[in-house]
Amino acid sequence: MNRSIGVTAPEPAMLALWVWFGLGVLAFVCFPAVRGRDPFWGWLPFWLIVAPVLDLLLLRRAAVAAASRMFLARMRRRRRPTRQARRLHTRRTLRHPPRPLTASP
Repeated sequence: MNRSIGVTAPEPAMLALWVWFGLGVLAFVCFPAVRGRDPFWGWLPFWLIVAPVLDLLLLRRAAVAAASRMFLARMRRRRRPTRQARRLHTRRTLRHPPRPLTASP
């Protein structure tokens, strides 16, 4: 095992969950009877696909949390800046000073 480049062997639990997930997807695709409900086991797609994925996420929760923080930070940076609201009444700048009132004859 070469630890200098960060390569490690997968944990046996992780490997078992990946195999369980892969076989569950394969069974789900190949056998239509697996897509239904069993009176003893319940909803089979949950036990074949969803349960191993949830377990994998639970075992890798720190990496999943870091990835979600990175995604949210990227989405926050990607947002367009909001335009500032304009004033309802704007002051007019006078180009010429007002003329004095003159008495009309």
